[in-house]
Amino acid sequence: MNKEKYIESNYSPDENTKSELENLNSNKENLSKFHLSHANLEKINLVEAKMENANLSKANLKNASMYGINLNGSNLFKTNFENANLNNSNLENCNLLGANLTNTKLKNINWGKNYKVINEIEAEELYKNGDFKTAKEKYKEAEDIYRNIKISMQSQTLSHETGKFFIREMIAKRKQFNKFSASRIGSKIIELTTGYGEKLSNIVFTIIGIIIGCMILYGIEGVKYGDPINGNRIIGFFQATDIQNYGILNVLGNLFYFSVVVYSTVGFGEMVPIGPIGKSVMIFEGIVGGLVLAILIIALYKKSMDR
Repeated sequence: MNKEKYIESNYSPDENTKSELENLNSNKENLSKFHLSHANLEKINLVEAKMENANLSKANLKNASMYGINLNGSNLFKTNFENANLNNSNLENCNLLGANLTNTKLKNINWGKNYKVINEIEAEELYKNGDFKTAKEKYKEAEDIYRNIKISMQSQTLSHETGKFFIREMIAKRKQFNKFSASRIGSKIIELTTGYGEKLSNIVFTIIGIIIGCMILYGIEGVKYGDPINGNRIIGFFQATDIQNYGILNVLGNLFYFSVVVYSTVGFGEMVPIGPIGKSVMIFEGIVGGLVLAILIIALYKKSMDR
């Protein structure tokens, strides 16, 4: 069977294309670089096919069996994958802009490094070269693709992968803002501190960092402690007498305890800040603590329950 015709850019698919492709694949032929734009391949069997750098733009692959297919670098612009099986396939460096992924099986997909689609990779290169306008357009394409994949995965309760693409969607959205704009800086801070609500490790480290950071700030001016055993004390890093009497570990322990109480908004009241710095930090820690704890609860829920 002559397969060279499929490599020609002017090839026009016909009614025999589907059966010929199935025969070629059953014979373990390499289907890479095939031009199959607008081809009607509904219900085709291309299990474990080698189809790198193929042009399948606007092709109809509804209900297709494509388990384990290698589509690395292929153009899948507006390809119809409705109800298709793409489990265990390789979709690295594919253009999935406008692809129909309704009920598409997307388990164990190789999406490439850090789950980046080719559109975002191209945007990064354009940005480095100073073509900011085109880069912004590519980031917008990447955002649309990530959202499309995320929605498809949500319907299949693929919670881990859904979270990965939500993060990529937010990153692509952030990079469309001006470099030093408040929106971009704020979005970057949210990514680092909470991973957009998807990374438990980021949230935990943020909580610990805020508690320790505020603890140090409280120690600059000191806090008043109504010690039920030893009487009223001023605890701080520059309270030499208190440190000599009770030791630095006692001071650090009490400041840490006070910071945790403020962060968790418990507020027992036996310790209070005595200066403007401490009072300002207390307000900040109480507000931020409530917000981050709420994000932590939501993140734990998403990790333990299907979306």
